[in-house]
Amino acid sequence: MASPTGGYPFEGDANGKALLNTLVRQAPGGPRFDESAFEYPIVGPDGCTTRERVIIDGASEHTLGSPCTVLYPQWVSVWDVTVLVDPAEVDVAHMVPLEEAWYSGAWAWTAKQRRDFANDLSNSISLRVLTAATNAERGSSDPAHWWPPYSGAHCGYAAEWVWVKTRWNLSVDPAEYAALMTQLDEMETNNCRDKPVYVPPPGLTPGVGPASIIGGIGAPSGTIYSLISVQAFNANHKVVRETRVRPEGLYELTGLPPGNYTVKFLGGTSGTSDQWYSDQGPGGPPEVIPLAAGRIASGISVGMVADPGSAAPDSAPPGSAR
Repeated sequence: MASPTGGYPFEGDANGKALLNTLVRQAPGGPRFDESAFEYPIVGPDGCTTRERVIIDGASEHTLGSPCTVLYPQWVSVWDVTVLVDPAEVDVAHMVPLEEAWYSGAWAWTAKQRRDFANDLSNSISLRVLTAATNAERGSSDPAHWWPPYSGAHCGYAAEWVWVKTRWNLSVDPAEYAALMTQLDEMETNNCRDKPVYVPPPGLTPGVGPASIIGGIGAPSGTIYSLISVQAFNANHKVVRETRVRPEGLYELTGLPPGNYTVKFLGGTSGTSDQWYSDQGPGGPPEVIPLAAGRIASGISVGMVADPGSAAPDSAPPGSAR
């Protein structure tokens, strides 16, 4: 058994779809874009600008020709699968462009928050080396209007876009959400299916957005998982969300308002008994799962047991599927 994640706002891994479903969906808004409000690039403690630092860190050779330039380097631009050797062809891209961030909520931030976003060197996702021509082609487009030229980079691009927007609590517009969800969806031919995404440390206090409960089941050998459904009950014992378990034993209850929840697994015609999610195992009392706004409770998983009153599958020991 696993308990809801702690942390602020999440811990560990989730999948891109679950993270995407914690973001507020709304049309872009705010006053006219002001690029100067982001103070990019700034000069760091080493005397190099943010842009120079990304180029240095992204180079294959870190021999410095001056304090802020490298000699004999190569750079790999993963979005268009290009190896660059001419510094004039190298640019630095914000994973989420500044204009996109502005209309997704950054217009309302403090000057420090915008500066921190634009110069975020705490990870390798927020800023990256890119071919100057490709960066110019993308401009400020979101995934509803632009994807990397190399299709093999689409999965990672979608996951990293959601990662940054989650870290900074930025909204997504309906068309952007649909484009990202299509890429991250559970199609058999899609490499993104249930690919784990490291949940980012928070850049801003979340406090908004729907919540999610995700997890999996184990069951006796031969059980058809897709015949089992999962229900989320609120504090008033009302079912607010229901979904089927997927064939591999995973499920997601997304778009939940903040509150306290209990989760029930219904065996249906699968040959397993109905049961509540409980820290005490099958037959135990329902475990209350508190969900704050924008929170993901992951690992809500159970081992289903055979229904003694039905022709159940053979009774292999139940396990846990994550």
